[in-house]
Amino acid sequence: MKNILFITIILAVVGCTPPASETPLKGVGFFKPQPEETFIAGSDEVMDVWMKYLDAHNNQDMETIMSMSADSIYILGPDGSEIKTKEEQAALLEDWFAAANPKWDAYWGMPYKSVPSGADWVIAGHNLTQTIEGKEVKELHMIDGEIKDNKIVRFFVYSIEPKTE
Repeated sequence: MKNILFITIILAVVGCTPPASETPLKGVGFFKPQPEETFIAGSDEVMDVWMKYLDAHNNQDMETIMSMSADSIYILGPDGSEIKTKEEQAALLEDWFAAANPKWDAYWGMPYKSVPSGADWVIAGHNLTQTIEGKEVKELHMIDGEIKDNKIVRFFVYSIEPKTE
């Protein structure tokens, strides 16, 4: 008799609980232009895409960079400059690689997902080292980037010079 009562209670509880797919995700944070948008932790697979993209930049592997960039990629540079196509991106990178040999070293990163849109993003901090007129120059960069179908759709770069001791 106890078993029947126990099974009845379990069935009643399970029967009244909507399946996980019907339960809307509730994230944290806010995005002022879209008040309904919040955020949850994302997948490390998305972070892996960003790290592969960064490695391609460090190796100056234009073929891999272009294959990982969306056709209509959008990049907002730390100086306010905008890139809106892969062709613009390729031209900028080829000149930059030749002039300064930039290298990025990620020191932190976190994937996240926006709710309810489901967009995958990464936020990451990098040490950037480049050689300008024979002198090593360092900057700290933070990026906030959207990744869709293993392609970099857009990212925003924020930059600061590190403090010297």
